[in-house]
Amino acid sequence: MKKTLCVTLSMLLLITSMPFSTFAKDIVKSTETKNGTNYETIQKEEDNNMSEREKLAVEKFNELYKDSKIPENIANSDLHNIVNNLVYGEIYQQGQLTDKDRELISLVALTTLGTNTLLKTHVYSALNAGLTPVEITEAVYHCTPYVGAAKALESVNVINEVFKEKGLAIPTGQGTVTEENRWDKGREAQTDIFGALNFNKPAKDEVRLGGSYLPDYCFGDFYTRNGLTLEQHELLTFVCIATLGGCESQLTAHTNGNKNLGKTKDYMLEVITVCMPYIGYPRTLNAVAVINSVYEAENN
Repeated sequence: MKKTLCVTLSMLLLITSMPFSTFAKDIVKSTETKNGTNYETIQKEEDNNMSEREKLAVEKFNELYKDSKIPENIANSDLHNIVNNLVYGEIYQQGQLTDKDRELISLVALTTLGTNTLLKTHVYSALNAGLTPVEITEAVYHCTPYVGAAKALESVNVINEVFKEKGLAIPTGQGTVTEENRWDKGREAQTDIFGALNFNKPAKDEVRLGGSYLPDYCFGDFYTRNGLTLEQHELLTFVCIATLGGCESQLTAHTNGNKNLGKTKDYMLEVITVCMPYIGYPRTLNAVAVINSVYEAENN
């Protein structure tokens, strides 16, 4: 039976104040490496003091991180346990998103935040959830127009480290446009998402500033790439902008874009709930307000 999205954001505020037992102690049998804790052998032990939520968190964590290297100072901290119980014991247990969806969203949120240590651990879990190296790479590439090339390039280095470690080929060659058609293909993607747009292709000798590069650079160079669907590209844009915070105008536009591509209000609320542990409540609640506004306007 499909699980429903039963935990509201207001309830999550209460959840984070609840007591937690130690997450890793007596739960995970590990081997130590110079890179941190290598979760190779997983052993679930009976513990009468563990709540159902904690047991679910352990099971999901072990499923997604069975071969991950997590720095000891993170893996053995109370904060790690608290966050894991929320993320894997609750958020990953509900709603219509798959683990692949959740990991794709998490990769983009962490790339946007520039938290490369946590990003690296999620490359392991993304692979274990079933994402391919191409999908992981393209998700990080897609962040570039929103977070900037400097941050995106650092994240690409991080994911490539994991691919090399696991003996996976580093994906290349997913581009589909040429120098001659990138503007036209970009505008075509924009039109598919937002409808007809009223602006003209710039002349070759025209001085271009700021937003005039949007059709060819943002949409032409990135939205048209293989590995992700147009719907996934637009959803990940929403995740990037929500994670950045303070960009409510752009967030409204891309919430509308996702609505135009068939995403429901409940779906979008579930997406932002996956982001919440990483981006915090102020940005989460701002995004919730935008989602409510966009979908309520549809009913008026």
